[in-house]
Amino acid sequence: MGMVPRLSVLVIAFLSIALSPILVMAADWRPVTDDRLLKAEADAANWLMYNRTYNGWRYSPLDQITTGNIKKLVPKWIFSGGALGEQQMTPIVNDGVMFTTSTALAFNRVHAINAATGALLWKHDRKMPEDLGALARIITHNRGVALHDDNVIFGTLDAYLVALEAKTGKPVWETKIADHTEGYFVSQAPMVVKGKVIVGIAGPGEMGPRGFVEAFDAKTGKSLWRWYSIPAAGEPGSETWVADTWKIGGGAVWHSGTYDATTNLLYFGTGNPAPWIADMRRGDNLYTMSAVALDLDTGKLKWYHQYLANDPWDYDTVAEHHVVDVVRDGQTHKAVVQANKLGYVYTLDRVTGKFLSAAPFVKTINWGGPDPVTGKGVENPGLRPKMGGPPVVVCPSLLGATGWQPKVFNPKTGHLFIPSNEFCMRYAYVADLTYKKGQLFTGVTAEHFSTVEQAGVLRAFDVNQNKVVWEWTNRTPLISHTLATGGNLVFQGTAEGRLVAVDAANGKELWSFNLGTPQSGGIISFSVDGKQYVAVAAGGTLRSQAWFGKEPKWADATKVNWGDIVVVFGLSD
Repeated sequence: MGMVPRLSVLVIAFLSIALSPILVMAADWRPVTDDRLLKAEADAANWLMYNRTYNGWRYSPLDQITTGNIKKLVPKWIFSGGALGEQQMTPIVNDGVMFTTSTALAFNRVHAINAATGALLWKHDRKMPEDLGALARIITHNRGVALHDDNVIFGTLDAYLVALEAKTGKPVWETKIADHTEGYFVSQAPMVVKGKVIVGIAGPGEMGPRGFVEAFDAKTGKSLWRWYSIPAAGEPGSETWVADTWKIGGGAVWHSGTYDATTNLLYFGTGNPAPWIADMRRGDNLYTMSAVALDLDTGKLKWYHQYLANDPWDYDTVAEHHVVDVVRDGQTHKAVVQANKLGYVYTLDRVTGKFLSAAPFVKTINWGGPDPVTGKGVENPGLRPKMGGPPVVVCPSLLGATGWQPKVFNPKTGHLFIPSNEFCMRYAYVADLTYKKGQLFTGVTAEHFSTVEQAGVLRAFDVNQNKVVWEWTNRTPLISHTLATGGNLVFQGTAEGRLVAVDAANGKELWSFNLGTPQSGGIISFSVDGKQYVAVAAGGTLRSQAWFGKEPKWADATKVNWGDIVVVFGLSD
């Protein structure tokens, strides 16, 4: 009997220790209101959304870590997410609490973590069905969560949108977005604007069904509007699609968009039509869209621009459109700026969509280039394969002169930092292709290679001068993330597993750290109790293992083990 009180004390003590992070979080937690999100640019301590701010810059004004003390940057803690898959998420931080996702075939997982210590506060696992579509089974990734009020919101591989209590991880609501057996899934991090959760869908480009962007009520999960990237019968442009092929037209919108409060417009890049085989389509006048502006309140299309009218090479231009004011010939233009797979930095008027300019940022381009007046791509002849014919050499690779990995903009320098690639592909079409629900609908083969020794190049592009001003090179293509900070630093990850910091003024390498696994997710900066940190999500990607496998120059990237981790750095005491 004498043991009972003692056990009770031990149990109480254990529970106090186990639950204390949650209690601390509950006491310190500030709801992430619409107003806080709109003013996120001024909230230097936090990283409240995927790109930190609606304009897509991924720039942190924090300046405690600088070019002068970067050599004192050391790991503070490491957190393992417990999954082997394509880890591409960006951590989100609100007042010392970090939210991350880890994804595998069996589950979608969300963590809440003490951002200063790495202690786990809670974990939520959502089991995935066994009949996921073919593409979701190949690229099992999730790019992160959104925050709104007291909820954490994320999309799933089985095409659901889910809200959890930020303090406990308990489910609040869930909404089925689409039928995952048709190939739909969610890979992007949702974006919350004025009480609406904005989500684009993944899958259609490789799986067939129509792509779309949808808005949901952030409090209830109720659908508010949906916009399709491929026109239905009777809608403008549908006449360019043979019979009812628009139903399997593709056009996925799988990467997070940006937003401008002054225009009330959402900006997205759309994916390629399906299949990628140009010979199976109706010529060059096929109605597709590359850059789109949607009204936040109604979802109606305000304008669109075609970077490439009929994409035969999987050059889907889904990269974020940075909301930037640019100066040209002494005149300021309200613009959106996108560096994309085609190898050019495009500048469009963000109110009207009018083409302003296009300038190359890579050297290895042979597909063609944009018309200097209209901005539409004009392809060089002879680079479209014949069905069942031999491969053709096309540059850049379908992975892109730059791909989905976010570019970052430093407003102090006017430089857009682009993780770019100098590489090509041997590209061929299969002899025959038939659409089958839930199966891949691509019909292509591609082998990636490079004619240069340093395929990966981080470039600083001056958006006002419209030219590259410096570069930093890496042997393997840069399929990893980038971060710019107020300390005049640019951080870049590599497929070999390095995190590198360079001087924002000239690209000189100042510091590096071996993560031990390919750097494939977001790099962010935040502060807790006045101390600045840099967080890096890593864990590997199929691109390193499969797509780099036949190029001897990139052998180092294929040898690195996978491991789902977040590493947080700070200055040594």
